[in-house]
This record gives sequence, structure tokens and C-alpha cells, in this order.
Amino acid sequence: MKSVLTLSATLLMGLVSSSAAHANDHKVLGMIAMPRNATNDLTLKIPVCRVVKRIQLTADRGDINLNGASVYFKAARTSSQSLNVPSSIKEGQTTNWININSDNDNKRCVSKITFSGQSVNSSDMATLKVIGDD
Repeated sequence: MKSVLTLSATLLMGLVSSSAAHANDHKVLGMIAMPRNATNDLTLKIPVCRVVKRIQLTADRGDINLNGASVYFKAARTSSQSLNVPSSIKEGQTTNWININSDNDNKRCVSKITFSGQSVNSSDMATLKVIGDD
């Protein structure tokens, strides 16, 4: 009887820890300092190419104006997707999830994300945090 209780408790703990591990697969992919002058060559390189299904953007310090963003895949250097990003993000604000058309094949993993934009209403450069969900 004791071994049945021990086995049941072990299985229950395994289920609880397993569901907790899958509950939040969000990872900070990186941060970009947004200059005060508009620029279109801000690149966040992903050092370990990973499948990313969607991203969120957060203005960590200062307000940000975005003119566009693109995601590049490892499969081919020219394989990319333009992202529909909001034109402005206020300090402390996080966007809704932005979907990326990747798949589970490692050849289609995200290698970099580029942004076009600038800091606004800030004496320093604003910081854009990129959060990924796989």
C-alpha cells in the first residue's frame, strides 16, 4: 500500500512539474537600443537559431516609433517575412503577440529580426525588448 501511495505521489508531482514547464515558453530573445534618429538597420541576431512562433515587443525605456520589422529564417538567406508591428510603443507598454510564419523544422528557424525606427520623447535611447514564444 505504501508503494502505491509513493507511486501516485510521484506521478502527481511529475504531472504538476510537467505542466508548469510547458505553461510559459516565453524567452527574451534580446534587447535593441533605439537611436534618436530614424534608422532602418537595427538587427537583433539570434545566436542559437530557434523556431519562434510569435513575438512581443516591449518599450523598456523611452517611447519608440517603429516603421517596420522583418524576420529572417536560416533556410535561405533571402527567406524573410515582413512583420505587422505597431507604429508606436509607449514606455512600459507591451504589444500583443505578433505571429511569425515559421514551422517546427530547424531549417526554418529564426536567425535574426530587423527593425526600422527610433526613440521619441526621450533624452536617452529607448530600449526595445523582444520576447519570443515557441
